[in-house]
Amino acid sequence: MSAYRISYIRSAGWTRLGLAGAVGCLFASPMMWAMGVFGSGDDALHRALIFGLAGLWFFVATFYVIGWAVQGFVIRLKTTDEEGDDRPVSAPPPRSAPPPRGAASPRSGGH
Repeated sequence: MSAYRISYIRSAGWTRLGLAGAVGCLFASPMMWAMGVFGSGDDALHRALIFGLAGLWFFVATFYVIGWAVQGFVIRLKTTDEEGDDRPVSAPPPRSAPPPRGAASPRSGGH
């Protein structure tokens, strides 16, 4: 059986997810404003701007904090057959250099 190891959740992944949500919110705000979701008049533009900036702040801050909070957790799943396989893997021995090329060796049975 194979062993599964899932390392700690990297905070950079959570931050990227937050940035993706923030960009999505920034793109959604003008489209929602154009469809009249925020109402009509000058107040609608004001609400659309607040919605876009609040969404930007919400996604970036929330997912950055989640990444920071879970960055130290480790999840490991192992099968019982491979419990003794915790020793570190050693690097392979270095390969020796090929012999230097000197003068051509004399041929046997020469001409």
